[in-house]
Amino acid sequence: MREVGCHGMKGNEVRSYVLSPEELKALWAEQGKPGEWSPGVKAPKKRPKPMVALPVKPQNA
Repeated sequence: MREVGCHGMKGNEVRSYVLSPEELKALWAEQGKPGEWSPGVKAPKKRPKPMVALPVKPQNA
């Protein structure tokens, strides 16, 4: 793993890394690929909508 950049704004630090193909495969095996909830479990295409009531707008027309 090689660090390629480190920058941030007032205490927020962002680090970027370049991984070898072997390191990337090991990371995916441990934590799952992007778009998966867990290793080997695909996330659904449509996410369920939250069950939150939307605020009602007053009618002052």
